[in-house]
Amino acid sequence: MFTITVLSICFLAAISCKIKKVKAPVITQLMWYFHFTMLFFAALSLILLISGYGFKGTYTERVFFTLYAGSAIILYGLTQPEVSGKRVYLAAFYGFPFALAVGLLLPPLRTLAVITGLGLLSDSRMERYRIDDDFALQTKSIDIIDRHPSFSLVQDKYLLFEKITGDVIVPEKNILGVKMEKRGKDSVWLHLNMVEDAGKVAKLDTTLSLYR
Repeated sequence: MFTITVLSICFLAAISCKIKKVKAPVITQLMWYFHFTMLFFAALSLILLISGYGFKGTYTERVFFTLYAGSAIILYGLTQPEVSGKRVYLAAFYGFPFALAVGLLLPPLRTLAVITGLGLLSDSRMERYRIDDDFALQTKSIDIIDRHPSFSLVQDKYLLFEKITGDVIVPEKNILGVKMEKRGKDSVWLHLNMVEDAGKVAKLDTTLSLYR
């Protein structure tokens, strides 16, 4: 809900600025500084994600991406109508909801629009199960898109970052409960209670290596 809420507020603010023809050079300049700051962190987050790393925190990257897009939407409402590359750049963010609406109205594009909208605007459901001070087991799923959660191993790295190793377990079932017991310094025993699509309860016992 965070992403949709923030972007909706930014979109309404941009519409209000356009209707009232707001001219606020100081606020616009400060918003540009904020936008470029969020652009830096969003680009850094993307590079880290490609490399298998991320900022500490479950939704940190989502916050950076959301504030980056939201600030661009507000800037579109604050900038004066003119033909320029800057205006086209901002219009791409402002026009995204309209593009989704058009896609939903056209049957050939409806499925693609729904998947795109859910993937970009819906917040993933994440849960972390602590193993010790340095490791945690993370589950991640997006409603409708993901029927079952994906499992990742999260390791603290370099004070502000964490290493994320994906698909460490592939049970393809929803989790009811997790029990963990550390086995030495480099492995952990996992006992998972899961529910299958037919509603049956399944169990999985496995040992997970912490260093990969």
